[in-house]
Amino acid sequence: MTQRWDVDVDPRMCVRTGLCVASLPGTFERDEHGQGRARVESTAASEEVLDIAESCPVEAISIVDTESGKPVFPPE
Repeated sequence: MTQRWDVDVDPRMCVRTGLCVASLPGTFERDEHGQGRARVESTAASEEVLDIAESCPVEAISIVDTESGKPVFPPE
């Protein structure tokens, strides 16, 4: 079974750089206010998703392992 991650963008922290949307448009999109948000509730675990979360300048993106509920990013 493929590992799945729940991805979330905190709208209070997002500063609308668009990095996540430009890099992974299948995973992220902009809302009506121009803020990034997850396009889907969960996604297949991948280095690309982790790289984008780590690249967010304000760490607005969080990733949680769907099965275990443990944080993937930011780490505990």
